[in-house]
Amino acid sequence: MPEATALDLPRVEPIDPQHMRHVLGSYPTGVAIITGRAADGSPLGMVVGTFNSVSMDPPLVSFMPMKSSYTFSALRESRTFCVNIMAADQEGVCGAFMRRENKFEGVDWRESPTGSPILEGTTAWIECEWSDVIDAGDHYFVLGAVRELAAERNCLPLLFFQRGYGRFTPGSLMASDYRSLAAAIRTAECGRQEMELLANELGMEVSLLAPLGDEFAFVATANAEGPSHSTMPGTRLPFVPPLGSLMVDHPGAPSRQDWLDRAPHTSREVREVAEIQLRRVQERGWSVTLSGEVNSRTLDELVDAFSAPARTPENEQRLIDALQRMAACHEPADIDPTAIYSPLQLSVPVRNPEGNVVMVLRLSGLPENTSGTEILDFIHRIRQSSTAIGLALPHAVR
Repeated sequence: MPEATALDLPRVEPIDPQHMRHVLGSYPTGVAIITGRAADGSPLGMVVGTFNSVSMDPPLVSFMPMKSSYTFSALRESRTFCVNIMAADQEGVCGAFMRRENKFEGVDWRESPTGSPILEGTTAWIECEWSDVIDAGDHYFVLGAVRELAAERNCLPLLFFQRGYGRFTPGSLMASDYRSLAAAIRTAECGRQEMELLANELGMEVSLLAPLGDEFAFVATANAEGPSHSTMPGTRLPFVPPLGSLMVDHPGAPSRQDWLDRAPHTSREVREVAEIQLRRVQERGWSVTLSGEVNSRTLDELVDAFSAPARTPENEQRLIDALQRMAACHEPADIDPTAIYSPLQLSVPVRNPEGNVVMVLRLSGLPENTSGTEILDFIHRIRQSSTAIGLALPHAVR
């Protein structure tokens, strides 16, 4: 069958520019400010939503200014230009550069290695030489040869979307279901009395955690001295090995296969260790984590960053990397009654009458030097509390 040519295509009405702008505005693009120097040395800057990476070898980037842009005409006199990738909290800076004059008024900046302005607070900057300027309808297609570049902040980007600015909130990195979280927090209050009795008896922190799809969250905390910041209700953790093993394969949590597939590394050895730990936890019905090379303060900071509404993929990766460095501290094969340990936390499941794990009861703040006998006694004691909490749950959960 012969290929269709332009003459074979049916005639269509001309595309209305406003309609095209409206439709294509549904596609979000990153916001960047291109800066440089005018012929007289004064700083120049213009906002674009068309910046893109073009090539790694050679390193090339691009943007597409309108031909009618007065700033771009002046910018072409600059020896180099700098692409400033805007952060989500820089809407005000973008507004300043929408002005025709005095764009740098009130904006902090410094010089790049060749003198182009680098705007303070941006996500990253890329300094370029002019490689090519190509005619592209009512725009130019500008190719820049990358000279130097640097990431400045680990933060969310600013986006153009439907003719306005917006913040990108990665859904896969947020709590799976805030309604489910709120419901779990309400349900956890049924175990409040038992948790407070246990916390006061042992002088430690007692928490309840509930599964929420790809994550699990602290839904209640009791502590005679007041809960720590990192275990406040709503604080979240990712369902990745070695975390959450007591809940795997139960309602609201990942399946065994999904959980293992989330192991931070693809090596067979890492997956085998995760499989052994999961089997060990589910066979004996309790979980123990010992202190490791990552100290509690650092872990708290990483958990706080992961739980923040504006967290980034890097926040998640830093937490997962830290957890992986502690993988050997999770689920030791045996607890020797005569040995001395430094336990970080002990956990047991809270089950409904059908045997499903609906929550996990966690004990933390244990003494640095705890004997194996004491650890086993603590596990026996929190198991009693988990049974009492399971009986106190509403029938809808049980």
